[in-house]
Amino acid sequence: MKKFLACLLILTVAATMLFAGGGREKAAEAQPLKVMLSEEPATGDALVSTLQKWADETGNKLDIIIIPYEDQLTKFPLMAKNKDLPDLLATTRLTRLYPEEFIDLTEVLDISIFEPQALKIIGQDYKTNKNTTVPQQFTITTVFYNKDAFLRAGITPPSIAKPWTTEELYENAQLLVQKGGVKYGIAVDASRARYDNLMYINGGSMVIQDGDSFKVAINSPQNIEALEKFVMWNNTVMPKAIWAGGTTDNPGDYFKNGDVGIYFSGTWNYNSFYNQIKSFAWGIMPSPTGSAGPSAILGGSGLAIPNEGKQKTLAISFLKWFYEKPENFQYYLELDKGLSSLKGVSYSPSDPNVAADYAVMQAEVGKVADTFIVDESSMWRNFYDNEYRDALKQTVNGDITAEKALTDFARLLSIKSGWQMAY
Repeated sequence: MKKFLACLLILTVAATMLFAGGGREKAAEAQPLKVMLSEEPATGDALVSTLQKWADETGNKLDIIIIPYEDQLTKFPLMAKNKDLPDLLATTRLTRLYPEEFIDLTEVLDISIFEPQALKIIGQDYKTNKNTTVPQQFTITTVFYNKDAFLRAGITPPSIAKPWTTEELYENAQLLVQKGGVKYGIAVDASRARYDNLMYINGGSMVIQDGDSFKVAINSPQNIEALEKFVMWNNTVMPKAIWAGGTTDNPGDYFKNGDVGIYFSGTWNYNSFYNQIKSFAWGIMPSPTGSAGPSAILGGSGLAIPNEGKQKTLAISFLKWFYEKPENFQYYLELDKGLSSLKGVSYSPSDPNVAADYAVMQAEVGKVADTFIVDESSMWRNFYDNEYRDALKQTVNGDITAEKALTDFARLLSIKSGWQMAY
């Protein structure tokens, strides 16, 4: 019996060493998943935290690389040329600019699980009808406001049933500066997606449908009027340096510091504000309405897999783990505190103030203008993108009139796209 027990002990130890050795060998052979992001993730970032959860559960590793949003247009093609692409990336535009570099995710995922609107706006290539991106962060334009500043100024915030007009917005922005204890009534992200809402509610658009094609409409009278109004706002109630290109300051910091009463941004900012703003009460209010009605812009970032990624199979396994197991996407939503792009999965806040904010954000989804959908389907950004925002900035800075800025850009787009000008 002693000999038997001794042999059993030896076999057990040997098996344990073999198992441990096998684990070390597996770890040594494991290749990290190379993930590209556009900015350094903050502590508790929802996507990075979820990626780490996947890595911990599956025994994989992460290699996070940061390439700033503005640098991606030049660096991504070089990475593709040098066959040094990431395995997975979060993007808002690279798949539309370089669709041939990415796999069609309809071949590896059940895309019927996604909300159709989110999938169409974020992931669809309108030319090929492929889905080279699946929604990761489903966002909508959002108006944050400083509740304490409103209280000091005696302002009652607008409601879902009764939103402000742009005239009421401007009047109250002035009042916030006068009585609300803030330096600026309004701040707006330096993003055309934020500015374009002003264009849509004023009855304008980037293009108009022309049979199976489009006509360039950027220099319409409605758009010129909207840009002139935006310039006036910048000269009176906004930190002008942001849109005039005189600073690299994040306008979100103006709001977090209590210097701004009303901040136009996106739902993606909600989580960081929830965790960071402790010095004053804040909330979400409905976006303003204009002569053409309300407008909200859907967007967000998606996840995509390059064809030439060295660990493409590993990236696919992450996407399946992330999207096809609802509990994992639910984990992400609880951290992100954002709108859900998956059917039947949503963030349900227990905090009544947060729940009230989410009711406003959800109501904004119904404000998406038909003109925005037409603009998106034209994929005009494949011809020009930053040049449009540069034209807006030049106008805000006073270098050029609104009419000339928009007409010059309309001509550029007309030449590059082959579309006729409507005005």
